[in-house]
Amino acid sequence: MNNGGEVPEDIINKVFDPYFTTKDKTRGTGMGLYMAKVIIEKNMNGTIAMRNSDGWCELRIEL
Repeated sequence: MNNGGEVPEDIINKVFDPYFTTKDKTRGTGMGLYMAKVIIEKNMNGTIAMRNSDGWCELRIEL
């Protein structure tokens, strides 16, 4: 569970980009959400999307 609240509007459209991370370079590669998107969209014919809602971040996966 993640209780981090909303994703800042200036980065929410970048979270699925390869190598995008808000962490220190020694703590993350920025490939996790990118790979999830590739697997869901190309291998499972689904979609993945992120949006802010009522102070929280909603990650929606549809298969």
